[in-house]
Amino acid sequence: MTSSTPEQRSRPAPAPRADGTRLAIIECAERLYAERGVNGVSLREIGAAAGQRNTGAVRYHFGSKAGLLSAVFEHRMSPANRLRERMLAEADAQGRGMDPRTLVQALVLPLAELLGEPGRPSWYARFLAQTAADPVLADAVGYRPDSPWTSGAVRAEQRILRHLRRLPEHLRRQRFLLLVGFFTHALADWEAQLSAESDHLTSRHELVEHVIALGAAMLAVDSPQDTAGTVGAPCMEQPPEYETGTV
Repeated sequence: MTSSTPEQRSRPAPAPRADGTRLAIIECAERLYAERGVNGVSLREIGAAAGQRNTGAVRYHFGSKAGLLSAVFEHRMSPANRLRERMLAEADAQGRGMDPRTLVQALVLPLAELLGEPGRPSWYARFLAQTAADPVLADAVGYRPDSPWTSGAVRAEQRILRHLRRLPEHLRRQRFLLLVGFFTHALADWEAQLSAESDHLTSRHELVEHVIALGAAMLAVDSPQDTAGTVGAPCMEQPPEYETGTV
């Protein structure tokens, strides 16, 4: 028996073939679900698109449709979550941890980083819009607060709800969901235009800045019943000062 050298022992072991297969399936699923809808493509079709001859390959690697959806979500959200956590930590260090625009940025920018560019399309924003629209799928793919790849989003959500404490309790969560739906579909629509090679596509930077500005404005608007029937009542208010730090 020959002994390995220190250099040989320090080399990382080659990745198992299964890892490459899983990644190929995840990326094909993301694209097909984005293009045809979550209920518009079968697991067998996804496996074939990923180059798998075995018709049961997807079930072998992911167990079920819900398992595959969750894997797509984790694949994209893990790096996005790390960026989101870093953004929140930096905001706290600078005393901006409860600033509305900062909180919207923490939600939007990590997703915007996943968008493609001319000649290099992406599919994740459309995948996210597809799954978020179905409460059952949303729970299955990892929107649960205990998912390790949603910790940053959960912290941002908690702070936004705290920022909205001036609103009636039943409207706070609704306002947050409206915010999330707005920026998710705005990014998904831009992504679809990118894939279609639209001549009227704005730059990604312009899109993101516009979305963040509108999202921050959504957090500043008062409750409808606070202004209903009041002639000339302003619909915007100057945000109060907020405490910084984690909630």
